[in-house]
Amino acid sequence: MKKHLVISIMLLTGLYSCGQRDSSKTGKAVVESEQKDSTKNGSEQRSPNHYLKGFIFKDTTYASSTGKGITIKNGFPKGGMIKPDGTQYSDASGRTYGFSVFWTLIINETTTPLELTINFPADSLAIFTPPDSYLKLFLPTDTLTYDKLPSFNYGLTEIKSYLDTNFNKATQLQKTIRPNEEHIFYIVALSYNAGGTPRAALILNEQDLFYRMSIAPHGSGTIPIGQLAFKN
Repeated sequence: MKKHLVISIMLLTGLYSCGQRDSSKTGKAVVESEQKDSTKNGSEQRSPNHYLKGFIFKDTTYASSTGKGITIKNGFPKGGMIKPDGTQYSDASGRTYGFSVFWTLIINETTTPLELTINFPADSLAIFTPPDSYLKLFLPTDTLTYDKLPSFNYGLTEIKSYLDTNFNKATQLQKTIRPNEEHIFYIVALSYNAGGTPRAALILNEQDLFYRMSIAPHGSGTIPIGQLAFKN
């Protein structure tokens, strides 16, 4: 088994309960987040907020030097099983894992393109309190659309095949997000020997990205995973 990476960059003390929005502020340029109304005057055309209502765990806007911001929305988890029949994920050695799928939406409201780069390591991450527990993170390439949000596991399919193929591989995401555009994507987490209530969020600190995850009652941690920088 690959060695565990013990993360000590930013250990967290707070855990989150279902339905609670995180009001913590990270970085120098965080603007107070607010939940926006999901409908506007009974408009017949459904806005993104219509689909997102009820699925958002953390919603934060980061101010830029131009005065317009970058918004990052993080969803509640779905999972526990990789198929509706209750199937859980087991690796080639027979170890069974807690499974969670999350989504993150990044909205570029500035006038400059953004370059998104995320790298999840192949090694497992030791951030929870049980001494033999660990976390593995993945970036499935399946396309996520708003209409999939009510679906089982947010519409993510072929989960076992994907995890079997990528279990010992690093996974990456690189995307240019143009002005007034957005990008929504999946994040999958496997936890070993740390069952409980998971919560997770992508956090921006200046141009550095961090992923913060907790599993109650087994603690939490924050790891550096990439950058979201203005493109020259």
